[in-house]
Amino acid sequence: MNYSSFLLALAATSAFAADDLYETRTFESADGRLPYRILKPAGFDAAKKYPLVILLHGAGERGDDNKAQLKWGGGLFSDPKVMEKYPAFVLVPQCAKDKKWVEIDWSAEKVVAPADAGATQKMLLAVVDAVQGEFPIDADRLYLTGLSMGGYGTWDLITRVPGKWAAAAPICGGGDKSKGAAAKNVPVWAFHGSADNVVKPIRTKEMVDAIAATGGHVVHTEYVGIAHDSWSSAFSEPNFLPWMFAQKRGTPAQMELATSALTVLALPNLEVFPGAGPVPMADWFKKLWQQRRVEFSKKKDAEKGAIVFLGDSITQGWSSAQKDFPTRKIANRGISGDTTRGIRYRLKEDVLDLNPKAVSILIGTNDLGLGGTQEQIIGNIKAVIAELQKQNASVPIILNRVMPRGPENDFPARIAKLNAALDELAKADKRLTICDAFGIFDDGKGSCKKEEFPDMLHPNALGYAKWQAALEATLAKLKL
Repeated sequence: MNYSSFLLALAATSAFAADDLYETRTFESADGRLPYRILKPAGFDAAKKYPLVILLHGAGERGDDNKAQLKWGGGLFSDPKVMEKYPAFVLVPQCAKDKKWVEIDWSAEKVVAPADAGATQKMLLAVVDAVQGEFPIDADRLYLTGLSMGGYGTWDLITRVPGKWAAAAPICGGGDKSKGAAAKNVPVWAFHGSADNVVKPIRTKEMVDAIAATGGHVVHTEYVGIAHDSWSSAFSEPNFLPWMFAQKRGTPAQMELATSALTVLALPNLEVFPGAGPVPMADWFKKLWQQRRVEFSKKKDAEKGAIVFLGDSITQGWSSAQKDFPTRKIANRGISGDTTRGIRYRLKEDVLDLNPKAVSILIGTNDLGLGGTQEQIIGNIKAVIAELQKQNASVPIILNRVMPRGPENDFPARIAKLNAALDELAKADKRLTICDAFGIFDDGKGSCKKEEFPDMLHPNALGYAKWQAALEATLAKLKL
């Protein structure tokens, strides 16, 4: 089964969304030329002092167009709501193609900081000084963040000139751990993805451990299953900006805000899941699980009171569900690859917290494909039903019969037995309603039809139209 991973569609990481808001400038000195962009605070008042954020890009954004460096993170700080809540100057320099923020050997087994960081870092610090001289910058509120190559630069700067920074947020970078003690007094929130194959996750851990060993102020957030693009997650952390702007040089660190909301939604170890049965543990699933659940959490307020569609890839793939039910509020809570044990684990945040008007459940085919038993599947579904009814005894619950799939692995017979068990659940509890998502697709032999299920597992537009009609009839019967 092939699944497509996707990046969060976040304004915080949108490419070049805010070019016009960042003033274009160039710094020149004996060390060379450094293009940079600067964002001024909303409602700028020369009589006030403002924080300064320095954002260091990665290797892929090097060049001299003075534009590419805004690709990741630039849109976060220029978002109108962010500018209103956190008025600040934001400096985004661009490193030349053949240079680095610190001339360090990324491929070395051990990271060793050079005595001379290089011309680019010298120019960067000169630009920071120049900006401080030109604008009313609060010298006690200089914030530093960077990703990948910029993460290396961030680590190096807080160990090389630690007294300059109020806080730092290095993302998927690394540094010389022997220098970590120097950053003891700099509040640090560090980020990395556990599946990063570009910069090893150990690089961040080494620096975090070195600072922690001195009693420093450091928090380490590692995203399970996330590869090198951990900046997408870091920049979308609800506490990222509140933590950063709460810090002030010379005052006690405010580290209680450095709490990741995203890792709470990450896929836990198998033993943490309630119930019994299979749960995918591949890296693609870990990444997708977290991405989908973060997406759900962002929609939570807007989707309260919705009819929730809970399930796996068949539900996730129904991207037009809201459009197909124009008179109803629909919340799609499908995650490709999920199982009954998975929906049982994520029920509270993804479903119960919405106080749903009704819940439609289609789940079980992945359990069967991964060797789960009918007893495990029904046991988990019963537990989900019990939790839903515990919150709201009268909530309408629709149990969709598991859809037919290809004839291999005795699926027709196994699905028939599972659907019979679902029917028995509905007979025993009149608050449950069956939607026949099997019969409408049955080819007469217990399998599906290729014209409706091209891969013999997932419905196409024709298939979703049939399911929509069946669900619409069920919802009408329930007077929803």
